[in-house]
Amino acid sequence: MRKHLLLLALLGSGTVQSHAEASGVLTGNTYTGDTTYDKLWSLATLYKDDSNPILQEFSLQGRLQVQYADGDSNGHFDIEDFKHGSAANAQSVWDDKFEARRARLGFKSKWFQTWKLEGQIDADTTDGIDDFYRDIYDLYLTYAPSDALNVTVGKMKVKFSREQEISSKEILTFERSLVSNLLEPNELTGVMVNGKGLAEHWLYELGAYGSERSREFANFDQGAIILGKIGYDYAAQSGLDTAVATLQYLHNTEPGYKEKDDGVYFASASPSFTDSIALTNDITQGRFGLTTDILYGFGFSGSAQQAGKSVAINQSDVFGISIIPSYFIADGLQLVGQLQLATSADANGLSPYGRYEKWAPVVAPTKAGKDAGNTYTSAYLGLNYYLYGHKLKLMNGLEYSHLGGGDYDGYTFLSGLRFSF
Repeated sequence: MRKHLLLLALLGSGTVQSHAEASGVLTGNTYTGDTTYDKLWSLATLYKDDSNPILQEFSLQGRLQVQYADGDSNGHFDIEDFKHGSAANAQSVWDDKFEARRARLGFKSKWFQTWKLEGQIDADTTDGIDDFYRDIYDLYLTYAPSDALNVTVGKMKVKFSREQEISSKEILTFERSLVSNLLEPNELTGVMVNGKGLAEHWLYELGAYGSERSREFANFDQGAIILGKIGYDYAAQSGLDTAVATLQYLHNTEPGYKEKDDGVYFASASPSFTDSIALTNDITQGRFGLTTDILYGFGFSGSAQQAGKSVAINQSDVFGISIIPSYFIADGLQLVGQLQLATSADANGLSPYGRYEKWAPVVAPTKAGKDAGNTYTSAYLGLNYYLYGHKLKLMNGLEYSHLGGGDYDGYTFLSGLRFSF
């Protein structure tokens, strides 16, 4: 009884009725939900009570995405040296072709009805508990008095393009498109204001961030990245289940900047583009879905500080289209496709996809895996099986890619399990 009273006091609950309504491991009211999956996933909720005036929810969150990759490039069926391809690869690849694509652990909480605090760390799954912590993936505070106004400050993913807006827990393909990844700034420290439902249909976002991608938080001494979006929800007019189109603009004052190596984790460089534009459209109707991104990046020529050194950069403009149709052919079984087309203004403005394709035998021995071309085409076909929605699913996919003006032409096969809570 004393333990229950102490718990009520710490959680700010003023009545026994509120405690009776509360759920979560700390209240003893756990294993909630209708199915076995519901009950198991409810263990991540430590405390939840919407009527508590102070703390409404405190839960654990995380994800583990395990996958296998192999491929055929110009008749060579292999992806070589994948594990040692980069410092990031070495912290996630279990064998030459098996990896923990993403491993994150953190928490999320809601306070005083309008405040949210959450964060996650990236985990090293290869070297045991001593090196478990890689970096802070995100850690931010949000003030959300309404759908029309959300103010967020901290370290967060800067989401440019529709593909990047969709969480890695919910993307339908194993990887996002080539140009989307080229233009994406990833996780940065800053402030963002966004909202939806303005005049019923409009949505917006405006954010300002330090351009350096660091292990923890930015020092705000190496330029800035500004991202603005305006969107329109036209589901009601079209009769579709969901339908949203957006126009997005990103400005980078320090293209190509890269933090120094701290001996543990080497951050990737800021995109080598001064400005980027995205026109996106995302619709669903019944079993069918379609996500479309049209992207343009204005390249940068000059020098950038990378790991304490001045590095020459000559990145041309790039243009890309990504189309992702999907269809549930049965309950829990989804067919997914993706078509990509990318071009660059200069002859060597595009490189093979960095995670797998550039480590293929035909590419990796030449130019240290940086073989380049000016056109990139790709076709992906996948089958996703949902055991518990996006929280537990099996994925399989085969992708054909061709780099025009370069040496790569081949297939990549991927198979994996994605788990999140």
